[in-house]
Amino acid sequence: MAATATLGPLRTTIVVAASMHNGIGVSGTLPWRLPKDMAYFRAATSHVVDTPHDDAAMAAAGYARRTDVRVKNAVIMGRHTWDSIPPRFRPLTDRINVVVSTTLSQADLDLGAPDPDTVVVPSFEDAVALLQRRRLARYVEGSSGAALGHTFVIGGAALYRYVLTHTSPDWTLDSLLVTRIFAPVEPYDACDVFLAEFRSPKQRAWEAQVAEECVRALPTDERVCADEVDNAAVWRQAPAHEHRAFFAQAAHAARVGQLLDDKSNVIQFQLWRRRHAA
Repeated sequence: MAATATLGPLRTTIVVAASMHNGIGVSGTLPWRLPKDMAYFRAATSHVVDTPHDDAAMAAAGYARRTDVRVKNAVIMGRHTWDSIPPRFRPLTDRINVVVSTTLSQADLDLGAPDPDTVVVPSFEDAVALLQRRRLARYVEGSSGAALGHTFVIGGAALYRYVLTHTSPDWTLDSLLVTRIFAPVEPYDACDVFLAEFRSPKQRAWEAQVAEECVRALPTDERVCADEVDNAAVWRQAPAHEHRAFFAQAAHAARVGQLLDDKSNVIQFQLWRRRHAA
């Protein structure tokens, strides 16, 4: 559809909590319990921001923004991530839930009642096609369910690896929201599931130095940022002011960049962007 082409590739963002060695799971579950991180995840993936780039592109093509449609962000996940969500919390509320699975059917989701905003698709590419239609629904009628705000990829490891290592004219991964767990380090060495590495060796060494300093004290200076550590790296950590702008200065962005205590874990909410991205 010409209108879809006007919008361009679907922009996606990974959301993940990871240890210093990129551990994200152990024995099929999360290796930590981080209330601040969970609250941040919920707010970050639920909060809808304006889409001036899309609005301008569609206005130039003769399409006005609809005012009669609800807009939600989308969360794309694999089957194991869906299964890991306690039944009482799924689907994740106020978000379009897209489950990528070749074995699950729509009936297997056990929703109780039809929900156009909770769907199963067989591949990530099918998820992109579905969400492009929802993105277009901000301007053109014809799609059931909510229109699309922003798209987040929330796991698991195979889906993260796919979007980190593949490219497509239909979608782009241009940012990662990483909750980095700087300390403690040793308890999370038992992780058996890992996020594919996206940091350069210099960036990993810099974060290791921060982790060592966290053992001695808990700094809270939001200028702790790897932005200029390696100017040749593919990804850069955005400074706090840029991270806040990503969320349009929403309340949950108030403490991004700071080193925080979360149940005796030292964490930092980070935004990483491709260095060449606009």
